[in-house]
Amino acid sequence: MTCEPALELSIVICTFKRERLLRRAIASVARQACPAGVDLILAVVDNSDDGEAAAAVEAMREACPFELRYVAAHPPNISVARNAGIAATTSPFVAFIDDDTELAEGWVEAVVGALREHPYDILFGAIEPVFEAPSRAPSWTHAVYSRRLAAATGRELSAMGRGKTRDVALSTSNAVLRRATTLTDAEPFDRAFGNGGGEDYDLFCRVQRRGCRFGWVPGALVREEVPAERCDTAYLRRRMFAGGQAFAMAIAKNSRWPAATRWWLRGKAAVQALYLASVLPLRLWRGGEALDAYSCAWAGVLGKLAFGEIHPIYRAPAAARS
Repeated sequence: MTCEPALELSIVICTFKRERLLRRAIASVARQACPAGVDLILAVVDNSDDGEAAAAVEAMREACPFELRYVAAHPPNISVARNAGIAATTSPFVAFIDDDTELAEGWVEAVVGALREHPYDILFGAIEPVFEAPSRAPSWTHAVYSRRLAAATGRELSAMGRGKTRDVALSTSNAVLRRATTLTDAEPFDRAFGNGGGEDYDLFCRVQRRGCRFGWVPGALVREEVPAERCDTAYLRRRMFAGGQAFAMAIAKNSRWPAATRWWLRGKAAVQALYLASVLPLRLWRGGEALDAYSCAWAGVLGKLAFGEIHPIYRAPAAARS
């Protein structure tokens, strides 16, 4: 009989004032079947100033069969929260899930199987959106909130460069990182991205340049609740603008010639802007969802062209609030 090697996995949930969703996320972890030889640790990182998540963690502690840790992280900034979660654990593998997601049945088994079979530095699982108000979710928004790929477990993914995996959003939501190769910097997640997003893509670009490899695990599925307001065109335009900024900033920052690369990306964005301008009459004629999607595409291009800090989409930076 062959015994599998022991494996310790920490799951980190960063949260900010979403107690109901957090309880549901913790419960989905608590329901997981844990393979023999696997130690599971769940760390909840509270990024609020008032410690709102502490009560939810305590309420769920008895029902959770795994070690459950509460971590306070200040100030509110998603990079601060992620770095605190990493520092609060020593496991050789660290998974991140969002507080608005639920692990599907068999998530831990799929992740552990992939970790034992494939030598990747980061594994990405599938994301399936659950819309609070499906009637307010245009068809094109499904791609915004999904991670799907018609490929088997072990398919290699790429974050940047000519081999970049198309039409798949690589983020820390439902990702498993090998500590020894990807979390070696003093602060793996850059605070400059912390109020508008993109801190995860910046990390992926950085570690890919160092030689890290990424893999796909479709069996590690999470379901993400999407509030009705996050399907509104105004919100999506803000999200796309910040996403364009973060994409360009991460690519440039992790290139050999950051300043030249940033201007090259602005040049590419200018070409995209010319194309969008050329198809405006068609989009106006179609109207409706097509016009909304068109305006969001413009927001993304303008973000790539922009100067200055990444536009905050979740909450204002600490300096702006004081």
